[in-house]
Amino acid sequence: MGFQAAGTHAPLLEDISLQIHAGERVGIIGPSGSGKTTLGLHLAGLHRVALLGHTSGRLWLNGRDCTQNGCEGFAAVVLQNPEIQLFGETVEEEISLSLQQRTGSVDRERELVRCLSLFGLGAVRDQAVATLSLGWKQRLSVASMLALDPKVLLLDEPTSYLDEATADLLFEVLANQTKDTGLTVLLIEHDLPRLMPWASRLVAMRQGRIVFDGPPVAWSPPSHGLKPAHDDGAARSHGDRERVLLVDRVSFGYNGHRTALDNVSFSIAAGEIVAVVGPNGSGKSTILNLVKGLLEPDDGRIICTSPAPRMDAVGLVFQNPDCQLFAHSVLEECSFLPRNQNLPTQEISSRTRRALARVGLESQAERVPFSLSYGEKRRLTLASTLSGRSTVLCLDEPTVGLDGDCLVQIAEILRQIRADGGAVLLASHDSDFVNAVATRVVTLRAGRVVEDTAQQGGIP
Repeated sequence: MGFQAAGTHAPLLEDISLQIHAGERVGIIGPSGSGKTTLGLHLAGLHRVALLGHTSGRLWLNGRDCTQNGCEGFAAVVLQNPEIQLFGETVEEEISLSLQQRTGSVDRERELVRCLSLFGLGAVRDQAVATLSLGWKQRLSVASMLALDPKVLLLDEPTSYLDEATADLLFEVLANQTKDTGLTVLLIEHDLPRLMPWASRLVAMRQGRIVFDGPPVAWSPPSHGLKPAHDDGAARSHGDRERVLLVDRVSFGYNGHRTALDNVSFSIAAGEIVAVVGPNGSGKSTILNLVKGLLEPDDGRIICTSPAPRMDAVGLVFQNPDCQLFAHSVLEECSFLPRNQNLPTQEISSRTRRALARVGLESQAERVPFSLSYGEKRRLTLASTLSGRSTVLCLDEPTVGLDGDCLVQIAEILRQIRADGGAVLLASHDSDFVNAVATRVVTLRAGRVVEDTAQQGGIP
């Protein structure tokens, strides 16, 4: 089987041959842009509605030739972006919508309670979906697909926005489902430490081809080369460096009543990379949006020492890249910020080209942003922020959708920003990445700072 997207010259999938049997736990791995999602959408029978292009060869699903017609409803699917597949007003309603699709005799109340309990959603049963963090939305999207009682389940990067404890729980739930119901699971994932012991089979992709198909024990994963942060002398001691951002006793509640942050205080100096960590819903994204100026505190103050307005002085890369992209080409997307900052034409061009080169997207300059893979979109949103002038760079879950090589690339970019005297504030569940780049870690729990510590070997 092969697939070529409309308007492209090179195939996204080429010479694909594999058979998947009922009850298998298949991990699909590979670099960003290698064709994992494209393959997954074909295996779920959604290629005709989700992809624009031509599928060649033969694709048989459940005994039917679905090459050109697709097979909608063949598999339950958890997409990379959970927000685009949630339709209910409340958590309960979202899962109930799935239960309504089931045929036969179903005790819907019992099944509702069971699905809510899978990922601790009972505590937010009556909460509006729109008010959930992206991590909680990801939990809900998985639970709502399991509520369909599918025979085949495709999950595309389902741990991207989950805290570590919930990511562990997800793999446990999926293992139990395959054992108890015979569910076939196709799981696209970069998280090899969790994927390898769970999967019964690995399919590795590179440049649209399958380069490995076999048991996980036979696969030798490449080392991503991330190393712990260290004080390389690029920055002076904390007491000597200029403070560029102050968050002072900040409290914030959504809709004026639901508390997201409670009396939060910390500061960032030039040359620091500060990571904000904590469970899903602890307030990490809220802090970044407040620092950028997209939200205003209910109490307290946020001070950026740059003479420029805070919206210009603070750059923000959103948690979900689909919420940040809007231009007709990668080049146009990346040049928007410096153009909006009224920089000279020649500087706009040089900044744009340099930013795209830093994230490895210079060859994709004419591509439509929404045709990129999720990992490539993530890199583009970083480039489109790096192309402007900012004192503080804020990154919300910057490792989502990135393979090991890209993680090393992003880590080096952040270290260079630090070496140049810039400041970075990032929110992440990726402890390996935090250990590799952060000089300080601020831990949140239920909207409060419970710890603020220098990384071992980092800046004191």
